[in-house]
Amino acid sequence: MHRFVRRSLFVLTGLLLAAAVTDVASYDAKPWLADYARLKRDMAQGYANLDWVVERRGLDLVALDRDTSAALQGAHSHVRAFLALRRFTRAFADPHLRLVPGKRGNATPATDGAAAADTAAAEEVDPPAGKDCGAAGYEEGEHAFRFPFASMAGWTPLQGGDFPTGLLGDVGVLRIAQFGEDQYAGACAQVFRAGMGEHALKLAVRELQQRRLVQAIRELQRRGARRLLVDVSGNGGGTEWVTEVVALLTDRALARAEPRLLAPRCDRSAIWRGAAAPCPVLQAGAGRASLQGTGAWTGPVLILADRRTGSASEDFIAWLQQNRVATVLGETTAGAGCGYVDGGSRTQLAVAPFDVRMPNCARFLDDGTNEIEGLRPDVALPMQSSDAAEKARALQAALEADNGQRRAP
Repeated sequence: MHRFVRRSLFVLTGLLLAAAVTDVASYDAKPWLADYARLKRDMAQGYANLDWVVERRGLDLVALDRDTSAALQGAHSHVRAFLALRRFTRAFADPHLRLVPGKRGNATPATDGAAAADTAAAEEVDPPAGKDCGAAGYEEGEHAFRFPFASMAGWTPLQGGDFPTGLLGDVGVLRIAQFGEDQYAGACAQVFRAGMGEHALKLAVRELQQRRLVQAIRELQRRGARRLLVDVSGNGGGTEWVTEVVALLTDRALARAEPRLLAPRCDRSAIWRGAAAPCPVLQAGAGRASLQGTGAWTGPVLILADRRTGSASEDFIAWLQQNRVATVLGETTAGAGCGYVDGGSRTQLAVAPFDVRMPNCARFLDDGTNEIEGLRPDVALPMQSSDAAEKARALQAALEADNGQRRAP
């Protein structure tokens, strides 16, 4: 047996060495540099946060470009070249700018938001969802509580399922782990009908989940909850469904800055040479978006967030925090901000089975801050502590200090 294992390891090592030799022998920097040049062109025109990262964070594009070009030129292997491009994208510290598995044969060049909207408007037919929820891309996410509520004095768990709930004295706790319909396969199975379109299926799942959220809120009210704590820690985002959830938590009219889409009106490639771009990457300052609450809950609201709360979940927080409906507990959020309108922008790499996906919209807070800087909590909690008791004590203290009143509008 030991001899077989040794022989297997020897063969595996030989195969790995052969693959490494082939990787080095077949490497040609030119196509990698060509991919990189195309990526820079696309980013200059189609990466919504580029100007912010340069002007506000001070990212040195000239130095980054020089280092990346040199790394690709001297990579001597496809693996090292790929890692060089990964370092390049990570330098922007933007969760929505990333390498993703490529869509071969479906390359999408960088484009502005208006063009994307025109394309979407032209699509009159809702494509079929598929034979079942699995074919439609639905899966069952993990919906359970992650925060150690169970270690807190007086914790009473109520329901599990898609939206777990519990009670801490007069505080009703509601867990929303995902804002993407495709993370609720069980709900999808309940509404799926043969021949449904993708969009129709999404709306059907959303409608069902909205009803379940209302039922959860009503049960918390029936059980005596006077304050509502919505736990979106670890919620990485989802879809525009989030605004419908926001509306459930107030009866007030809310407003915030509208998202800004791409609208470059010039060649912006000079930005990689350290020159100021002759036009901004985003459209001019957007107007105000409005949202009328439906009032399933009208009492005080608290939100529990952490550094993994991002994207649509940050929109959820911004609506409620900026309009002084909710007090946010936890830590600064992920800083993903606005993401992909109609799929966002993509650059297909010719020499690797990856695309670079980039956001084509940006959201700004009322003080002018891009959401990619993250949203700060009103009350900081040690969310990353490995000590469950410490986290529980901190939340308990925050709840005791809270006066249970909505902040003045």
